[in-house]
Amino acid sequence: VGSWHSKSFAHCMLGREVGGMRAHSGWVVGTVAVLRLSGVFVQAFEPLPWDEAYEKAEETLSKMTIPLLEVSGLCKRQFHINSLLLQPIGTTASGAPYYGTFGHYFYYDASCDGNPYAEGRWVLSDTNPAGKYGDMDSDGQCADEVYTTTGNSSGPVLGTYNWSVSCGEDGNMTEIPVTLRSIPEGEKFLLLRGLGWRFSYKTQFYVYDKWVYIGNTPAIPRLGVPSLNMQDAAGGFRTSYPDIVETVTVWPSLLCMGATWDPSLVYRFGVNLGSEFKAKGANGILGPSLNLHRVARNGRNFEYMGGEDPHLGSILAKPYVQGVQSEGVFAVAKHWIFNEQETNRGTESSNVDDKVAFELYLAPFQAAVDAGASAIMCSYNREGGKYSCSNPYYLGILRNKLGFKGFVQSDWWASHDSSLVEGLDQEMPGTSSGDFDEHGEYFRASLLEQLHNKTAVDLAAKRVLAVMHRFNLFQTNICTPPDCEKAFQSYVVSPASLALARELAAKSVVMLKNEGGVLPLDATKTKSILVLGAASNAPPYDPNRIGPDGNPGVWNIGDYYSGGGSGHVTAGNSTVTPLDGLKAHAALHGIEVISDETNTPDAAWLEENAKKADAVIVVAGAISGEGEDRKNLSLDGGADLEQLIQRAAAANPKTIVLVEAPGAVLLPWKDEVAGILMMFLGGQEAGNGFVDIIYGDTPPQGRLPLSLPLTEYDSIAPGLGDDVPYSEGLQIGYRNTNFQAAYPFGFGLTYTTFSYSKAILENCTKPCIAKIRTTVTNTGNGTAPAVLQLYLSMPMVAGQPTEILKGFQKTSDLAPNASEDLVFDLTEKDMSYWSGGDFEGWSMAPGSYFANLGEHYGEYQHKLMICHLHCDQSTKLHIFFWLFLSLAFVLCIVAGLFGYILQNPNKQRIKRKRDREAQEELLEAADSSSSD
Repeated sequence: VGSWHSKSFAHCMLGREVGGMRAHSGWVVGTVAVLRLSGVFVQAFEPLPWDEAYEKAEETLSKMTIPLLEVSGLCKRQFHINSLLLQPIGTTASGAPYYGTFGHYFYYDASCDGNPYAEGRWVLSDTNPAGKYGDMDSDGQCADEVYTTTGNSSGPVLGTYNWSVSCGEDGNMTEIPVTLRSIPEGEKFLLLRGLGWRFSYKTQFYVYDKWVYIGNTPAIPRLGVPSLNMQDAAGGFRTSYPDIVETVTVWPSLLCMGATWDPSLVYRFGVNLGSEFKAKGANGILGPSLNLHRVARNGRNFEYMGGEDPHLGSILAKPYVQGVQSEGVFAVAKHWIFNEQETNRGTESSNVDDKVAFELYLAPFQAAVDAGASAIMCSYNREGGKYSCSNPYYLGILRNKLGFKGFVQSDWWASHDSSLVEGLDQEMPGTSSGDFDEHGEYFRASLLEQLHNKTAVDLAAKRVLAVMHRFNLFQTNICTPPDCEKAFQSYVVSPASLALARELAAKSVVMLKNEGGVLPLDATKTKSILVLGAASNAPPYDPNRIGPDGNPGVWNIGDYYSGGGSGHVTAGNSTVTPLDGLKAHAALHGIEVISDETNTPDAAWLEENAKKADAVIVVAGAISGEGEDRKNLSLDGGADLEQLIQRAAAANPKTIVLVEAPGAVLLPWKDEVAGILMMFLGGQEAGNGFVDIIYGDTPPQGRLPLSLPLTEYDSIAPGLGDDVPYSEGLQIGYRNTNFQAAYPFGFGLTYTTFSYSKAILENCTKPCIAKIRTTVTNTGNGTAPAVLQLYLSMPMVAGQPTEILKGFQKTSDLAPNASEDLVFDLTEKDMSYWSGGDFEGWSMAPGSYFANLGEHYGEYQHKLMICHLHCDQSTKLHIFFWLFLSLAFVLCIVAGLFGYILQNPNKQRIKRKRDREAQEELLEAADSSSSD
């Protein structure tokens, strides 16, 4: 308990005392997930095989034979709803039939005002009329209900006529005619269009009804067909109502998951995420987000797990999908496809050639499909001039090339046509914009019936039903909106989920710099620390809260813990800020914490306190959100923040900067500080995650899932026109050799060092083409895991601009002098490029491949050549040239030695001969002297 953040502990105790059931459900959810992950008695849910699911879907579809009543053109005073497809439910107390769906009811009221002599009315109301007479809201009148006067109680009169209500705001009211139609086999159409949203004339924005999910389809009670209850998921169960803030875990962002480079951690995250969604009544999760960081300033980059590399994204997509779906919650992979910027996202056309599409942007989606993803969400943008949700070419690739078997749904209001035959199966959220131009109503039942044949409707309905059967939703649904208040209000946070959130945050931290071993701080020797920066204790943002001006918050604003927009999750008082975490740790160890929560402290105060502190910690950050791209890559605070860091570093050489970022950022002051730690929006346990690294309780093990550019110009900017050509081809991020990086892709330091044995190439069987083995040894003094990365250089015909990531291995925590074997299996797909030819468009080039093994891109410990079929001529000449030089060198040495050996005896004989001659001359001279 002592290590818990005080706010979290107080909240937990309050929850147990006031809302015991809510607190209890959290313990149950967390315990079940932990037990299953530890292998104890709780079995993972296994989705039904697709073939069996489609057989059951066919059977259910065959029973959808009755007509339904469509009411279109509907509004309710200040809200535009447009069309509803109503199911026959029963009769009122007066014996008249009534219809309903999703909290909307249509019935005959013989005496609406309690006056038995009043003329009867057909009424649209939000109140269920079962067993009741008139005046359903008990206000003595029907003025707030939508109705038409008629004497026919046997059934509504089909056709178009005016109703009692005018729609609009203030003086701008319009009477809207309402049309009633009968839709044969209407139940099928309920599966193809969302419900639960309406358009507000007052705010000119969309709002969802109370206690409904972000994405909903109605249940069909007659057949036992469940509702689809789908919720956003970038950082956890979206806190779409202020009532549910602090009832869910705010997890680290998906980009944080990417920074772990750890599939096993992502799986554990997926399991716990799925368990919380299930407990909240959701049966579908609107994730994972699989787009790449083509544009470094993309406002949604915090959602994209793979960073700038398709291989990293592909490897991590699989455990996410499998983890979530192991809890009986289906995954919706998004955003298909080329949705790499928010600027003009609703109109721009991303123009990409097939090679670039398949080798970069489709790869993570292929991995999600292979892992069993149940649905794909098409995006707002156009692709080659056609809107994504109406694009038969790319939706055809999704099914025919990638092998996708589930249903395709639109992003919210991303449909632009009734595109069943093009490949769209479901329109979300199914509500028009209120300007009566039918936008957002392309899947209205009467329109689909008019434009498409029965086969197209049946196929789309069958795909949705197959997912329902695949996850046994007919038996497992907890609630049907709008009757889901209890599920929404349930408290699903547990000690286990908080511990995992903290672990994930810590293990995602990337240590960029540790000059002089400034980190980790020694808690037994540290007496005081100075904490600075506006980001050090920034509050979380709740877009649901009404502000001082009486207006609700801005939907797409984020904070330093969770990005803005549809993926935002708010932790409220449960958030552990960096300052919170540092203070809680300091209290346990008697460390004094001095702080200033601004970027502009008094200069004299700063210098005085920085000099006397054992270490200075400056917290910096940047926020971003959906709907717009970041204006630049700078951290929030601009010149004030830079000056703060520089002054702190000048006063104390042990200055450490913590960075909370939604993606790539610029670090112009990096050379002036001793330490830099980076976290990519770490959720409610962000502060504790930093603390665990700062004091060495967890060794740094995060690696950059992106490049940190040196300048703004070392990245791709958002396209500003209607057409956005991906003219850079494959050269995004580290693949663009013209870009300079302050820190390269894959980079990350830790508190020890590693050595690697010479890599060896081993034989293997298909699909493996090459098996590479090496041994890593901890050569330092700390315990930590190593993350070895394999970058493959391919033959020139493959068209790769540089070596590319094709494998990575993360070891267990290695103690000093401990070793671990690492094995990389390169498959035919790993070594192939998109050619549009055989092997489903993939080809493996004959020639020389080089496997480069290192701890990040661009710096390698070992390099191995792999020859496929034969080495290419350039490589042969290269090898021959060096062999020739080496042989010539060896021959020269041998010749020199041989010459020396041969010449040495001759030199000795000559020397002896000369010595004798000299001696003889001396003797002759001596004899001559004696004679004289």
